[in-house]
Parts: sequence; C-alpha cells; structure tokens
Amino acid sequence: MKKAMCVLIVAVMMFTLGGLSAAADEAIVGVWSMPVLKGKDRGKERAQVEIYEKDGTYFGKIVKLTTAPPDAVCVKCKGDKKDKPLLGMVILRDMTKEPGQYAGKVLEVEEGKEYKCTVLPVSKEKLKITACLMFICESHYWTRIK
Repeated sequence: MKKAMCVLIVAVMMFTLGGLSAAADEAIVGVWSMPVLKGKDRGKERAQVEIYEKDGTYFGKIVKLTTAPPDAVCVKCKGDKKDKPLLGMVILRDMTKEPGQYAGKVLEVEEGKEYKCTVLPVSKEKLKITACLMFICESHYWTRIK
C-alpha cells in the first residue's frame, strides 16, 4: 500500500512538474513591446517583436515599427541584413533555454551590431533583455503585448 502510494505521488509530481516545465518554455513566446533606449523618446515603444520557437530554439522578429516608417531598412547592418527591411527582420536568434533564462544573440539595428544576449522572464508580462559585449552589459525590459 505504501509503495503504491509513493508511486502515485511520484507520478503526480512528475506530471505537475512536467506541465510547469512546458509552461516555462512558452514564457517568452509572444509579441513584446521593445522600448526606445536613448534620447528624448526613451522608454516609449520603439517596435514590437514576436518571439517564436522553431525546433527547440527561440527567435524574435520585428512585427511592428512604432518610431520608424514601415519601409525603414537596416542601414548600419552588415552582411545579408544590410539595407534589408526592418519589418520582419530577425533580431533575436539562436536563443536556447538555460536554467532560469534563455541565451543567444541580439541584433541592435540602430548600430548594426550583434551582441550576446540573455532573456530572463521576470513575470508573464515582462522580460529582462541583457546584451553584453565582453564584460560590459546593458539591460532593459520588454512588455508583453499578446
């Protein structure tokens, strides 16, 4: 009887924790408001980014431009992104789940530079985005749209 009860408790815990794990994986999936980081419009919405999962890796693409015209291009980008439209551009890439956060790369389109990046779900409605160049890091917050 005790053995059967232990097996049942373990099974319930595994099912419950497995469900929580799946929910955590979806914590960053959605559309997020990305703020202006510098200047007089600092803190206002700059763009909306949709984070999605593909084959266990997460990506984020610009789905709405708020402070730039819809036909704006990435003038300072290099390589295949040079002079390409910002709308639809993937700016978060190769994000993989690590304990408590996601890690990958972020493209700062105003500078045309790519940085190592971590994404930390602070709540269901807020992400902390940290971009680093060597040992210098800068963080800001994205707010969920949907």
